[in-house]
Amino acid sequence: MPASAYLRALDVRNGATLLVALLLAACGGGGGGSGAGNSGSSTSVASVSSASTASSVRSSTASSATQSSSTSKATSTSSLSSSSTSSQASSGASCTALSERVRTTQPTLPTLSAPSDEYTPVVLAPYGSNGSLIAWKEKSASQIRVGTLASDDKQFSPLLTTTGDEVHSMVGHSSGGALLMVADDPDIYSSKYCKSAATPSNAACQKMSLLRFDGKGSVLSSTTLTDKANVDSEGALFIWWYGHTGRLAWDGSRYAAYFRSAGSYARPNVAGEIDIHAGDTLRMLDANGNRLSGGWQWGCSHSWSVRLAGNSSGWSAFCHGDAYPNALRLQQLSATGVSTKTTEWLSGTSADTRALGGVVADTDGYWLSYLETTGSLRLHLARFNNNGTLISDQIISSATGIDAQYPFRAYLGKLGSQLLLGWKSGGKLILQAADASGTLLGTPVTSAAGVSNFDEFVSLGNGDLAFANAASSGVVSVTRVAACN
Repeated sequence: MPASAYLRALDVRNGATLLVALLLAACGGGGGGSGAGNSGSSTSVASVSSASTASSVRSSTASSATQSSSTSKATSTSSLSSSSTSSQASSGASCTALSERVRTTQPTLPTLSAPSDEYTPVVLAPYGSNGSLIAWKEKSASQIRVGTLASDDKQFSPLLTTTGDEVHSMVGHSSGGALLMVADDPDIYSSKYCKSAATPSNAACQKMSLLRFDGKGSVLSSTTLTDKANVDSEGALFIWWYGHTGRLAWDGSRYAAYFRSAGSYARPNVAGEIDIHAGDTLRMLDANGNRLSGGWQWGCSHSWSVRLAGNSSGWSAFCHGDAYPNALRLQQLSATGVSTKTTEWLSGTSADTRALGGVVADTDGYWLSYLETTGSLRLHLARFNNNGTLISDQIISSATGIDAQYPFRAYLGKLGSQLLLGWKSGGKLILQAADASGTLLGTPVTSAAGVSNFDEFVSLGNGDLAFANAASSGVVSVTRVAACN
């Protein structure tokens, strides 16, 4: 969409309603199409019943939104009610109540963090048997800090500090890891569109990069995932002030990086001028950080948020679109990043009445939580198989009074052999466990833990679940929920 039109839209980060009609009216020209859905099969789904049984997780990354088809599958939405039994481990042994397994700790970090929001989340990744990697953007400097946390979530050991403005996602390896980050890119600078007297309030023109590091904090590689064409040229792909969050996942031999991007397209009937549109991009990389074929240059447009997870069968990339498509969308891909199937649902609904939650992968498919408005805001737990087919879509009836001012958010993570759902009500985080088939366990638990609408649930090496949050003061807290082991 043209920059002039996007400037007139309200800022989603401030909780205002985005002017969907304005965006739709402005999305003419070359940037409107969605390249991700042009290969493989396509299915439009309303909702379905009957649950599927999950098994152990091989690899997954949960991270901030989702975006028709030739055939329509008529289905019905089932309502999932709470089980009367208490939360139990897979062995059937009794487990301490969920409310007694939640712990919040303030780690001893060397600097304050920028407060948690859409562009400056505090990012965790599993590391070792019971610890984590933690990354954050400093509150008062364009520096990204990375280190490890011990199992107490308090003891911090520094790994590296690098220049950057945002870190969005991270994966841990047996030694070191990789992170998805945003930094300025002077190679693509344009005085007309980048931070200058002409655009004083806009962010600098930037790049999205994959940075790999070893267990001692040495940088192994840094790969630019956007392109190097000047912003003021047709075909440029970069990070601008439009939405630009991202997710990173690892399958044991490849990385997949899915991020929201900006692209320059020729302005219709005006020679030599470009319009800047908002979309998303998916890159595949090898174990050394080299870019591979697969994925796409331009996917959902406009892309409000993205989610990504992978297992031994391939990858699932979810987006939240407002035009191409105006829907939530799953793009299923092979292990090498070739699109095999597109599934869309909630097509034609207003984009600010729905939102992606979290995604969890296991060997047989994927769980996704999401929110939609049918009368009131409702939380869903959806199940997709490895072919990208939606096989169950359950309304979580215990999730009532969900905070409905956009941007709203749902959460989902792997907790041992179970799932942990989260939503916000009255500004508080509400948690509830479900078993491997999606059946709810116990009753919802209210947590005092700080959480933003952009924090992610992360499963750790011992099955515990954790998330991190930086308060407005810059003080970071890590909340851990113990698994039933």
